[in-house]
Amino acid sequence: MKRWNGIIAIALAAVIGVSATGCGKKVSAEKADNKSKKEVTITAATGGDPKPYVFVDDNNDITGYDIEVLKAAFDKIDGYKLKIETTDFGSVFTGLNSGKYQIGVNNFSYNEERGKSYLYSYPYDKIGYVFVTKKGTTPITSFEEAAGKKTQGGAGVSITTAIEAWNEKNPDQAIDLNYTDSDTIIGLKKVESGELDFSIIDVAMYKAYQDEYNLDIQANEIPEDEAKLIADNLYAYYVLPKDQEELREKVDDALKELKADGTLTKLSKKWFGQDTAPEDDKFEKTIN
Repeated sequence: MKRWNGIIAIALAAVIGVSATGCGKKVSAEKADNKSKKEVTITAATGGDPKPYVFVDDNNDITGYDIEVLKAAFDKIDGYKLKIETTDFGSVFTGLNSGKYQIGVNNFSYNEERGKSYLYSYPYDKIGYVFVTKKGTTPITSFEEAAGKKTQGGAGVSITTAIEAWNEKNPDQAIDLNYTDSDTIIGLKKVESGELDFSIIDVAMYKAYQDEYNLDIQANEIPEDEAKLIADNLYAYYVLPKDQEELREKVDDALKELKADGTLTKLSKKWFGQDTAPEDDKFEKTIN
């Protein structure tokens, strides 16, 4: 009897061993499969400017709102690994065309002509603009209130173009526009000194400059109907090559989750000091 019990015990051990070995092989195969999926690398390219949307920090790391949102999106996408490279602005599109890059990230607004060549993701940011004046002066809250007052802008820049269009349509309420190729901070310092009456800048850049320079200036938000004089489309998007529809769908799904779980609101408050997450209906259908 003891002899039979011993034989049975050995047989059971053999069966369990085979079963355990088979299970182990299955788990190992699953891990290997998962690992191979994670090795699919998606390369995103950026020009590394403007701050705080995207920039290189003191540690030579690329960061900013656009970058943090993209990283958060890829944390929700299985089977892909994100790699981010900095290059000059023009090379972002060259690389997308050649297949070197799969995503372009540079606070891109929608452009109908560009939309013919590239896919746009769901928006991840809504751009807002402000009138900047010296503290203690009467705030400016509209183009009409800016009539007769002095400002400056770069030729061909959207804000400058908007002022030119206003002046053309309202010659009796024209804004005193001076052209310059100087950096934005120079214009803000001229507002602080009183050399200029006002400047127009987007909310995020205003906060970034104030955090760094703490100028004696104040900002008043431009109403959306007047902001559309500056840009028809007030949202920022990631751009992808035309053959990356599956990747766009995954990025879109992730961005929709980031909107729903409050991540976009949290990150925009961190970088801009206010909630700039797009409205819910912007996550229902892509723009192209």
